[in-house]
Amino acid sequence: MAAPKETIWQLEPHTRAKHEILRRYLQAWMVILSQGRFPDILYIDGFAGPGEYEGGELGSPIIALDTALSFRPPLQASVHFLFVEKDPHRAEHLRQQIEQRSIPNNFNIVVEGGVTFEEAFSRRHQQYLRGGKLMPTFAFIDPFGWTGAPFALVKLILANPSCEVFVNFMYEEINRFLNHPDQVGNFTTFFGTEDWKQCVSAAEARQRNRCLHDLYMQQLHTDGGAKYVRSFEMSNSRDVTDYFLFYATSSLLGLKKMKEAMWKIDESGEFRFSDSTDPGQLILFEKAPNFATLRAQMLHAFSRKTATVAEIENFVVVETAFRETHYKTQILKPLEQEGKIQVLNAAPGRRVGTFGNPAMRVKF
Repeated sequence: MAAPKETIWQLEPHTRAKHEILRRYLQAWMVILSQGRFPDILYIDGFAGPGEYEGGELGSPIIALDTALSFRPPLQASVHFLFVEKDPHRAEHLRQQIEQRSIPNNFNIVVEGGVTFEEAFSRRHQQYLRGGKLMPTFAFIDPFGWTGAPFALVKLILANPSCEVFVNFMYEEINRFLNHPDQVGNFTTFFGTEDWKQCVSAAEARQRNRCLHDLYMQQLHTDGGAKYVRSFEMSNSRDVTDYFLFYATSSLLGLKKMKEAMWKIDESGEFRFSDSTDPGQLILFEKAPNFATLRAQMLHAFSRKTATVAEIENFVVVETAFRETHYKTQILKPLEQEGKIQVLNAAPGRRVGTFGNPAMRVKF
């Protein structure tokens, strides 16, 4: 969507879905880190907006804040929020939303208004360092286009342990202006490389789509240093890509929790939401997962091989769009019943079709 000019505007269905994913993920992320070994955690909203929409629906910064406030027992860590909104009127509206809430002493909220995400982070960066490293951070980077979200800043966040980014890659807007001579420098800053120029000459729309997608994913992996990167595609009713969501982390547990949030998204029918990490395996998130696809992926990966249950689960979580809850009863159990796999080190009394022991070895 084009950047709105109003202080508050109407919530679109695909934005509602994006915010639901954010809420579900933060419910897990905040508890894992706050009640773990980390005394401080940081949530960044680089393009925060006014905090609500025309119909009273909550915006992303208030969703994050309310999620943190809702835990019982309360979060134990010092929870820091950095909300950045370039439009001063929207920033003031956001402050008013925050003032309506009772904020506990262990919450530290900063609203930076009238400045860019890059300017605000540069100004505040030092106060979020612990032992020379950025405290555990989840950064939601949700621009209306491509300016204001330099890859150098994404890279700076990812360079720290336990730090993750969730980036809204506004493909429709980027694609529309990719040939514009005034945007060459901005695109190089956004991608962190001039390699995006190779995508301009793509003969077909889908080729350009994948070229830009794959470049940003590669940047998150190689330049950003993220161990795990998954992308999710939001398409409209005409099957045209609106945007990609990129999630980058080095935490396997974080990857599991993000997938859990993705698979629980409520679809309105006005858009199509899918995992787009692997161009050959576009997996649609829907209420009934396509287990035939997962079965084929597993059989292809482990054909004539022996693997532990733990190794199989790692493959499912890291290499496919599916969750760790999808493969045992839906894939391994029927495969064993069909005689297509064999368990080599089953414990005495084990029931056929059960795979609770991670060390159990399965021959395909």
